[in-house]
Amino acid sequence: MPSASSRHPSRDTRVLVTVNALPLAVGVLLSCSTSLGEISVYGRLTLGITWALVQLAVLIGGTWWYE
Repeated sequence: MPSASSRHPSRDTRVLVTVNALPLAVGVLLSCSTSLGEISVYGRLTLGITWALVQLAVLIGGTWWYE
């Protein structure tokens, strides 16, 4: 029989899932629609490349923060 805490996810778990699901949803949206990824942000810098760089920075920052 599962405990009461395992049946109802904590607020931290919901926040973690939301924080991880949003970048995934944006990534899927950008990969499915090439016209969105091709939007120019600054000069030759596109929305797709910008999103990839932001994700890389978050990965490196998160690794540095928690190590």
